[in-house]
Amino acid sequence: MSNPIRFDGQVAIVTGAGGGMGRAYAIELARRGAAVLVNDYGGDVHGHANGSAGPAEEVAAEIRAAGGQAAADGHAVGTGDAARAIVAAAIAAFGRLDILVNNCGTALPGPFTDFDDETIERHYRINAIGGHHLMRAAWPIMSAQRHGRVLNISSNGVMGVGGNAPYGAAKAAMLGLTFDTAIEGRSRNILVNAVMPTAYSRMIEQIPDRATVGWFQRNLPAEKVAAAMAFFLSRESDVTGRVFYTGGGRLGTTQLAENDGIFVRAIDAETVRDRLAEILGTDRLTVTPDQASAGRRYMDALPWDAGSAPNFQPDLDEA
Repeated sequence: MSNPIRFDGQVAIVTGAGGGMGRAYAIELARRGAAVLVNDYGGDVHGHANGSAGPAEEVAAEIRAAGGQAAADGHAVGTGDAARAIVAAAIAAFGRLDILVNNCGTALPGPFTDFDDETIERHYRINAIGGHHLMRAAWPIMSAQRHGRVLNISSNGVMGVGGNAPYGAAKAAMLGLTFDTAIEGRSRNILVNAVMPTAYSRMIEQIPDRATVGWFQRNLPAEKVAAAMAFFLSRESDVTGRVFYTGGGRLGTTQLAENDGIFVRAIDAETVRDRLAEILGTDRLTVTPDQASAGRRYMDALPWDAGSAPNFQPDLDEA
């Protein structure tokens, strides 16, 4: 490689880094020169902690044995106090913070009504609230130094699979968090992106069909996800507010889009029934990168005040 991407002098926090994709991110960043705080609470895929930082310590030791810099942290992601402690551990170990990979996550497959209150709330704390708190704790540091990179781990589970509602909802929350903070962070040079990875992990091991699990093991190693996303954590990237999909060497973006739909002066249930094909149609889609873009159709079509005129005349036909 004639011009490799490096992270020398930078510090990264990777949560859930005791195995799977988190470990892959930690090792990829470390081998490119970053000092890494390896966070893992030693729990299972359902969010039950065992009070051991053993997995984090093993990965940190692996990085150091390869000549890199790493420290272990065993806090359980999910609260503001834990987030502040994790960030403080990175500062204590390495003196700064440049990169946050919100990788920590748990699975909760099963029928929608099967889980008790505490199980549901623990799941949201780990998969969404914890990442939010970590960004809050890291933000002032990144803002003061005018540099930061955040990667939020989402999932194509947000699109729905059935029997996976808590996971899909929590991972969808990470998209909203990404979109909004990307706008706020741009002026501070804090770039925030999300990824929907497809890779073998402990969660995949929960799939009953062993043939499917084997296919993941053979074709979708976690290392390929980390390798694909490393660029977006580097100083060379200026990309923010995007959602990537990746796995097995595939990399692209998924984006929200809206169709033209209908715009009528008098809308009612009968109009919706009669023009449902237009409302649901997907033949003409426009990417909607932010809320301002989504709202522009209304502002363009409807007068801003009584004295102004629309910028264009939509098809305001009488239904």
